[in-house]
Amino acid sequence: MALTASFGDMNYGVQAGIINGDVNTMINLPPERRETPPEPSIVIPFARDADFVDRGTLLDEICERCAQPNARIALVGLGGVGKSQLAIEHAYRTREQSSETWVLWAHASNAARLEQSFHDIADRVRIVGRQDSQANIFKLVHDWLCDSKQPWLLVLDNVDDASFLLEAQPASSKTAARPLREYLPYSGGAAQHHHT
Repeated sequence: MALTASFGDMNYGVQAGIINGDVNTMINLPPERRETPPEPSIVIPFARDADFVDRGTLLDEICERCAQPNARIALVGLGGVGKSQLAIEHAYRTREQSSETWVLWAHASNAARLEQSFHDIADRVRIVGRQDSQANIFKLVHDWLCDSKQPWLLVLDNVDDASFLLEAQPASSKTAARPLREYLPYSGGAAQHHHT
């Protein structure tokens, strides 16, 4: 059965069928389009210091330790002694030595800043699912790091008080009640650098 309807002299249409039953008002959005994975790059918010002064064997020791599988190191000291400059120089040297290495930087003075940095990382490496408002961004980045075929260096900057990494985060629709430290993986061939 077909119904016809006329709307003035210039408008004429045909209804080709009749809907029986409830109308489903849900909209099915197309699945998120797969993006071409980007090539590894250095993603840090600081330029290299052209006036950096190498501190003898300290930078060599950082490089040597970070070259070990599953490495985690911490730079600890009073403010202003040059921890950031060491971390920045190490990041650039790592990238120079291996163009296949992802070099990533996260502000980690508190949970909110770390979450924003993980969003930035997810955008840069184009992690599938990052645009879902219900996504656990910590888990997405964690899983990407664990599954990465390329080596990576992650610098956690300004971890003046690491207690927020050890405490269970409040459970919500986006995160499980797990300590954030569990989202900082050990991964074969990957170096992870804690900077305080």
